[in-house]
Amino acid sequence: MALRGARKVTPLAWVVLAVSLVAVCAVHGPLIGYKTYANVDEAYAMGVAERLVEGFKLYDGAVSQRGPLMYYAFELIARTSGWDNVVAFRLWALGFALLNLALVWLVARRALSERAGVVATLLTGYAMAFGFPPADGAALHGETLQLAPLLLGAWIGAIAVRTAAPSGRRWALLAASGALFGVAASVKQSAMLHPAALALWLIADARRAGRATRAAGEIAVVAVATLVVPAAMAVHAMSEGTFDSFVYYTITYNREVHLRPTTQKFAWLTNVFFRLSEQTGFFFALAILASNAAPRVLRRAAASARLRSPMALLRGFGPTSYFALHALIATSSAASMWRFFPHYFLQAWPFVALWAGGLAHRFSVGAVSRRHLHRLVWAGCALLIACATVGTIFGERVDGRVAHDRTVQDLGKYIAASTAPDERIFVWGFSPWLYQYSHRRPAGRYMFETYVTGMVPWFWEKLSVERARIVPGSVELLLGDLEREKPAVVVDAGSIMLARPMRSYAPFSDWLHKGYCFEFRLGAFDTYRRKPRPDAQCSTDAFPHPHKPVDWSGRPLVLPLPRSADEALTRRLPAGNYFKPIWFPGQPPPLHLDAMRDSKRAREEGEAREEGFAIEGEGTDE
Repeated sequence: MALRGARKVTPLAWVVLAVSLVAVCAVHGPLIGYKTYANVDEAYAMGVAERLVEGFKLYDGAVSQRGPLMYYAFELIARTSGWDNVVAFRLWALGFALLNLALVWLVARRALSERAGVVATLLTGYAMAFGFPPADGAALHGETLQLAPLLLGAWIGAIAVRTAAPSGRRWALLAASGALFGVAASVKQSAMLHPAALALWLIADARRAGRATRAAGEIAVVAVATLVVPAAMAVHAMSEGTFDSFVYYTITYNREVHLRPTTQKFAWLTNVFFRLSEQTGFFFALAILASNAAPRVLRRAAASARLRSPMALLRGFGPTSYFALHALIATSSAASMWRFFPHYFLQAWPFVALWAGGLAHRFSVGAVSRRHLHRLVWAGCALLIACATVGTIFGERVDGRVAHDRTVQDLGKYIAASTAPDERIFVWGFSPWLYQYSHRRPAGRYMFETYVTGMVPWFWEKLSVERARIVPGSVELLLGDLEREKPAVVVDAGSIMLARPMRSYAPFSDWLHKGYCFEFRLGAFDTYRRKPRPDAQCSTDAFPHPHKPVDWSGRPLVLPLPRSADEALTRRLPAGNYFKPIWFPGQPPPLHLDAMRDSKRAREEGEAREEGFAIEGEGTDE
C-alpha cells in the first residue's frame, strides 16, 4: 500500500479521469448556458453572502445555521465575481466539482493503487454526472465546499499513519489532517465525526507496533488540531459581538429544532423510502459493500468476545477499512438530518468509491482476466459518457432549468425593469433566487422564513407546534429590518414548497397592508409594491387568497395551508394562466410586463407550455 512517492500513471487511468471530467462538464453545460441555479440553497447562500459583502455580520444581519466558513466562502465568491452573476457562480460550481473528482482520483491512486483509482474515479464520475439529481450533484453547497478539505484530511491522515513513528513529520501530518477536518466541520458541522476514523487507525497501528500508549498522544494532536479552526471562528464571533448568536444558530437551533423536525412517530420513514427510490444506486452500492465487509466484521467481533478484548475488532485495519469507516460516518451524518436530501450524501459518495476501489485492489488479476477488466473499464467509460450525454440533452430540452420553472426568471426580469438598481426587495418563503435573477439586494436578515414561522422544511406540523419553535425575537428583528431597509417590492412565495404564506401571520400581514399594494400574481408568486407615501391609497384594498401549495415547477402539493390572518380583506382573483400575470378587475395593468418576454424562444416556449396550464380561480380556496 504505497502512500508516498510518485507512481507512474497508466494511459487507462488518464482516460478514465478525462472521461469523468468531460462527463461532469457536460451535465453542468445547460445550467451555465441558460444562466440558472441548480438548487435553491445556492441562491440562499449567495443572498447571505451579499449581506456580508454589504457589511452585515454573520448570524446577526445575515443569518443561517450552517458553519461560518460556508458563508465566508460564498462571500469570497461574491466579492470575486459578483453576488448576482449566475454564470460566474455556475463556473465556480463546475470548478469545485472538477476539483473534488480529481481529488478522488489522486487519493485513490496514492493511498490505494492504480486499479483502485480507476474504479473510484469511474464511480465518482458516474455519481456526479448522473447518479445524483442535477439539483444536488451539480449544485454548489456546503457538501461540495467541505469535500476537498475532508478528502485531503483523510488522505494526509493515512500518510501520517504510514510514516515512521515517532517522528516530527508524523506529528505534523496528524496536525495537518486534524486542521483540515476542522475546516470541513466549519463549513458544515456534519464533518466533525470524521477524525474518529483516523483515531481508530492510530489505535490499531499503535497496537501492532506494541506501543499502545503512543496512540493517546497522537489522537490528542488530531483532536486539538481539529478544534483549531472552529475555535478561531468562535474567537472571530466574539470580536464581532455575535458569539451568542453564533452558538445559538450553529449548535442550539440545530439541536433543538433542525434535528427534531417533528413530533410525529415514524415520519422519517416517508423520506427513507422516497430517497431509496431516488438514490437506488447509492444505497445499492452501499449495501453491496457492507455485505462484503460484514463477515469479516462479525469474525472480528466473535474473536473480540472470545478474547475479551475490543482490540480484536481492529485486526487488519488498513486503508480500505479506514475509507469504509469514513463512508459509514458520512452516511450516518447525512441520515441523521431526517430529510435524506441527495446532496447530504455527497460527502459520503467519494468514500464509498474509495472503499470500492480498495476492494478492487485486493483481487488478483491474471493475464486473461486483465483483458476482461480493461473491457469492463472501457464499457464503464462508454456508459458514463452516454449517461452524461442523455442528461445534457434532457437538461437542454427543458431549457436548462432543473430546480424551478420559468416564472422565477420571468418575475426577476420584471422586478429588474420596474425598480431602481439601488432598491431592495423582500422575498418571503423558499425562493431567494429572485434576488439574483432581479439583481436586487435582499432586505431582511433571513433568506428563508423558517426562523420566524417555526416550520422545519419538509415536516409540516400544527401551527401551535410550529409557533413554539419560532426563534425568540426573530419576528421583531425581521420587521425591524424591513422598516429600516424599506424594500420596494415584496414577493410572497410562501405557497411554493413552504406552504406558509406571508399573510398567515398577523404581524407580517399587518405590516404588508400598512405599506404595500397588491400588484399581480405570476405563477404562485404574489407581488406587492411599496406605497409612494404612507397615506397613499391602493387601487384596491383587497389582497388575494393564497395560492394553493405547489413545488418550484408549479406542480400541486398536498400540504396544509393556514388561513390568512386578513381573511376579511381577501378576494378571489379572476381566472388566468399560470405563466401570465393576473390581477384584480379595475386595477391598472402593471408597467414593464413586456420585460418578462425578451426573446423569441421564450415566447415560443411559453406558448407551447401554456397549454394545459390554464386555470380557473387558481389559488382562491384553501
